[in-house]
Amino acid sequence: MRRFHSIALPMLLGLSACASYGGYAYHGREWAPGEHPRSPQPYQGELGGPGLDILDEWLRETEEGRAVVSLGWREARHGHVSEDTAHRANIWFRRYADSNRDMTITDPEIRAALVAAATPHLRRP
Repeated sequence: MRRFHSIALPMLLGLSACASYGGYAYHGREWAPGEHPRSPQPYQGELGGPGLDILDEWLRETEEGRAVVSLGWREARHGHVSEDTAHRANIWFRRYADSNRDMTITDPEIRAALVAAATPHLRRP
């Protein structure tokens, strides 16, 4: 009997705690990803800085790539890309885009990865 109480009592307390939120209960996501007023927005201009020449062209020349770089690395949040940030962004993106892990990335893999990584953060017209 004592063993039953030592198991049942914590379970009942946990259940009652979950049911007592009242008006503060979680009712699902109110905001879509990237649409919360305080969520960071991608940099809207051209990227610059000493790391721009190092950055892969698909990260440098596409809107999705600029969003990935400016939102993924705090140093690039305002459009300035250092050499270290460019190297880290290139490595991360190449690993992320290589979906079949064959150590080469194809154009379809690049496009799919750009869209998947940046779409939640880009404004829809």
